[in-house]
Amino acid sequence: MENEKLIFKGVKPDTRNLNERIYTYLHNKIIFNQLKPGTRISYEELIEELGVSKTPLRDALNRLQQDGLIEIKPRSGTFVKMPNAKDIEEIFDVRKALERQAVGLATTRMPRDVMEQLLEKTILAEKVILSGDFNRYLQIDHEMHKVIFLNSDNQRLIHILNSLQAQVTWIGVMIGNAVEGLLEVNEHHKSILRAMLDSDAVLAQNLMENHIEEVKSTALKSFL
Repeated sequence: MENEKLIFKGVKPDTRNLNERIYTYLHNKIIFNQLKPGTRISYEELIEELGVSKTPLRDALNRLQQDGLIEIKPRSGTFVKMPNAKDIEEIFDVRKALERQAVGLATTRMPRDVMEQLLEKTILAEKVILSGDFNRYLQIDHEMHKVIFLNSDNQRLIHILNSLQAQVTWIGVMIGNAVEGLLEVNEHHKSILRAMLDSDAVLAQNLMENHIEEVKSTALKSFL
């Protein structure tokens, strides 16, 4: 606990920076399942644990609520959200529609060398999967999708997809996956990137849609 307090203590800390650090700390603990779904979050315990005041902690928790990672229940308290099948359906259906559009736009707008770099990353991803470093693989997966939608150059689309990223990664950590399943997902990524390199926007869109639909099906099986 003392080491964690040191992260937040300093001489006259910048309040905005402190808010961001508290948010990132709690965000990562939820995303990587160190704070499990259904866990009650105690203001008093976190204030003591982190050595911070109530105001920046409240601001961080409000952001986590907006991210869909926690829920505040009147007269009950604050809890790490417990996602259900309806949440999965909604998150992945929105993601599927928007990432289909994003990859179509990015196919014509992303520099070719960036596409090639992403394709090279899929080779690294295979090694990471086989090494059993699941969290590292999720980071690579997250990066690939994010680079694609950032290169759509559509700011509203980017904003919405950014808001979904935390929930998508969180669900990925919770469901886990067998090595074979992750290798198959990585092959999907290769196919999408090859279609982009061939300037085939329609094929890239169809592959992205099918990819996200398959991931959704896997996620739903884990929550049923």
